[in-house]
Amino acid sequence: MNNKSLIVAAAILALTACSQSAETYKAETANYDRQDQDSDGVINERDLCPDTEEGAAVDNDGCSEFQSIDDGYELMVFFGHDSSKLTGEFEPQLQQVADFMQKYPEVKISVEGYASASGSKSYNLKLSKRRAASVRQQLITDYAVPAERIELEAIGEEELLVAGDSEQSEAANRRARIFVQEEYRKVVPRWSIYTPHLKQ
Repeated sequence: MNNKSLIVAAAILALTACSQSAETYKAETANYDRQDQDSDGVINERDLCPDTEEGAAVDNDGCSEFQSIDDGYELMVFFGHDSSKLTGEFEPQLQQVADFMQKYPEVKISVEGYASASGSKSYNLKLSKRRAASVRQQLITDYAVPAERIELEAIGEEELLVAGDSEQSEAANRRARIFVQEEYRKVVPRWSIYTPHLKQ
């Protein structure tokens, strides 16, 4: 037997030995939860936030991404001399406040009442409280804003908007101020083919 034949025979023996020693692969059942309970794209096994808001953008741990909302709301309404009665001209503005609070249900607002400097300080403090209460009551009664989302503060004549005792300055100081009381966050929505405007 020549050298070439010996080499071929050795190779055949080596291959035969390898085929006899190879182990058969056995499939194993995965021992982790591959379901996605909240449908956020992250399986339960890796999801650190299992109750993600529907449609929210999430990070690799399945937690919602948030953005700060900086479009807060502020509104001034004005009153007649020695009056706490709101006039109809401010109804569109109050409707805007109600719409804003419906859009952001986690937001609370504060209503501050003010008065001009004419009259005693104690009387003006009480008058400013009645003005704030009037705004609050109208938001509750006419615009269905929950009472617990509106807080009152009576300022009186301590913070005049316009100094002086002219008719114009007096009118400017007979007011109530409505504004967003606290910071709040909103979930960042997840992009899809149906929401192309959200793609960055």
